[in-house]
Amino acid sequence: MLATALPISPASAITIRIPRSRNPYRVCALELIEAGVGAETAAAACADALRPRDISKCALQINRKTNISGVEALSSCRRVRRPAELATCVVNINGKSRTQPAAPLVVLDGCRRSLLPQQFSECVVGLSGRLDFPTDRLIATCLDPRDSVSQLDGRPAPTPPVELIPPPSPLN
Repeated sequence: MLATALPISPASAITIRIPRSRNPYRVCALELIEAGVGAETAAAACADALRPRDISKCALQINRKTNISGVEALSSCRRVRRPAELATCVVNINGKSRTQPAAPLVVLDGCRRSLLPQQFSECVVGLSGRLDFPTDRLIATCLDPRDSVSQLDGRPAPTPPVELIPPPSPLN
């Protein structure tokens, strides 16, 4: 009854406060600047992103857990469909590979080029546990196993069959 007795103005009746830190564009800019990206580049990247937090998390995670600059990480994070998987891929290969390490940018590029970065990192890390090949060789193998089969076992890579397509018949 007390609630009905107190007058409530319409403006204060429905007040929803959204903390400023929850704005995805604000958080994106803060994280990119923390990763060492310049303000202009961070603003452009965040404004251009469909999901700005995904881009900034990707760049920040790669920058924090590897020797890759925030600018280089951001460039790759912006060019993939799955930025979170890209970051996981780069961090996993850099941290869990048991063979001779590859240059961080080779790992970043391999993860970026893969359509399924998480599966790709599992391939590289899994093979590194059983094979004594340098990581850059495993990256090439996992990206395109057909091209690298000959490098791994000495046999030539199989060639796919060539299909001959007859030319179209002329119209009379």
